[in-house]
Amino acid sequence: MGLETLNDTILKCNKCPRLREWCFQQEGSKKKFENETYWKLPLPGFGDRDARVLITGLAPAAHGGNRTGRVFTGDTSGEYLFSALYRHGFSNRKDSLYRNDGLTLTDVYITNVVKCAPPKNRPDASEFHTCSPFLIEEMRQLKQVKVILALGGQAFDKTRRVLKDMGADVGGSAFGHGVTYNLGPGFPILAGSYHPSLYNINTRRVTPAMLDDVFESIKKYLC
Repeated sequence: MGLETLNDTILKCNKCPRLREWCFQQEGSKKKFENETYWKLPLPGFGDRDARVLITGLAPAAHGGNRTGRVFTGDTSGEYLFSALYRHGFSNRKDSLYRNDGLTLTDVYITNVVKCAPPKNRPDASEFHTCSPFLIEEMRQLKQVKVILALGGQAFDKTRRVLKDMGADVGGSAFGHGVTYNLGPGFPILAGSYHPSLYNINTRRVTPAMLDDVFESIKKYLC
């Protein structure tokens, strides 16, 4: 299965009725976007097919990716993430507003562990189990990846579980901002960062400088 075929399969997936229903319910539910047509479909990854850095989030945002049709696009998280990617030469622009806005990534591919927006931003265990084969196949298709950066503790935990299923030695790895772990021969470095969510930005749990530190650390593995 090539990446194009995989993405087509993701788009057609309807195995999680709770998530599919929730995605459709979000259109028209927020006044700011009440006149917009939402994407509503499962969300494939986006970026450079030869990327050496894979970024994973937990799931699309109800009024972000689920609205715009591209991961980390159209919300505060995307604003801070793509701005950081731009500062470090991974993106051609510092904002990510909507699908087909001209943004391109270099050496980075971004995806979510779960491909549909979940209620309260929390997919349940069965939904993770159903969706995890997609992430496994993405990792297999992105053959140049040297570092996986998980944004947030939940994404880190779920990404780690997928890597364990693939045979990686994840023993001793625990989430933290700026952590990196060598998972053994044949596997990328696993790194963690606090999620650039609106709450984390407003409380200064994560700052642009802290994101810069993470990307500077990652670039050391790309030499």
